[in-house]
Amino acid sequence: MTRIIQRIETKQGHPVPKSAGPAKGPFPPELYAQAEVITEYPPEIEEVPVGGTAQNNFRPPKVFKCRDCDELVLEHDITNHIC
Repeated sequence: MTRIIQRIETKQGHPVPKSAGPAKGPFPPELYAQAEVITEYPPEIEEVPVGGTAQNNFRPPKVFKCRDCDELVLEHDITNHIC
């Protein structure tokens, strides 16, 4: 099956302005101002641990319930748990 592509020239539906002007409307002109781009941020943490962000294998912490005291304990606190 052969498809034929046909180019159709269309006409401009409204007149094109000769020059661009400032934005108009009910909003204050501050909304249309260009925001300052900040590229140098101070580092928050020197090194992000593995699993610390979604980009490097983040997994939410597991919570376990103690059989003796029914207390909820985080996975990394299991060794320090005392009933």
